[in-house]
Amino acid sequence: MKRWMWSVCIGTLVVVVSFHCTPEGFNRDNVADGEEYFPLYIGHAITYQVDSIVFDDAPGGNALDTVTFQLREEIVATDLSKLNDTIYIIHRSRRNDPGQAWQLKDVWTVTIEELEVLRKEENLLFHKMTFPLRKGLRWNATAYINPNTSVQIGTENLEPYEFWDAAVLDIDAAGEIHGFEFPSGSVMHIRVTDADDNVTKRFVSETYVRGIGLVARTDTILDSRCIELGDFTPCIGRPWLEQADKGYILSQVMIEYE
Repeated sequence: MKRWMWSVCIGTLVVVVSFHCTPEGFNRDNVADGEEYFPLYIGHAITYQVDSIVFDDAPGGNALDTVTFQLREEIVATDLSKLNDTIYIIHRSRRNDPGQAWQLKDVWTVTIEELEVLRKEENLLFHKMTFPLRKGLRWNATAYINPNTSVQIGTENLEPYEFWDAAVLDIDAAGEIHGFEFPSGSVMHIRVTDADDNVTKRFVSETYVRGIGLVARTDTILDSRCIELGDFTPCIGRPWLEQADKGYILSQVMIEYE
């Protein structure tokens, strides 16, 4: 599997491609503590409330498109990879109103390889976690994604995936998420990425609960309008809601689980 890695030498960014294989004697039954934060079994389902704002530098001025909907993710089947790892198949369905029927929108997959949780979203492979989990553990969440990958948001293209430096901020804590109370020993917070140089902002955070999985996520992926202007003076000191010309802000919160 291809992994994109970064090293810095004399101020020059060097991209190194490396390959790795499952270590001899690896046994999935020996996975250490933390797997409960990412439960994988057929029938596991979570429903989320999703609110998003898309920034689009349309002709005539910046346009903000606000969207609210419900998202349901359910593990519906399994398969085997070439390395005999279990692949969990996820159906992602959407409805704009609670009274509507669910409409299947995407089929994604998750697998655990070499203690890494890998989730394939469209054609992008994200490194979600590494076991065993502990406070301060860090990894490159976009290690398997070419850093030059461009995605379309609204009518604009941007490159959001360069080196997402993920870290476990705390684990086995207590917490309250959208009216659900979870006791001590249940909650984990992950900073997936947090970079802001006043030109681009890349912030993603996730909250997980033992036995449930992802219960909340926040994304802020924005590019400054001053990139196109070629002059950053007008953007200095201005909040991102005013200076962003493309990208999105997203809130995803669990409202139901099975």
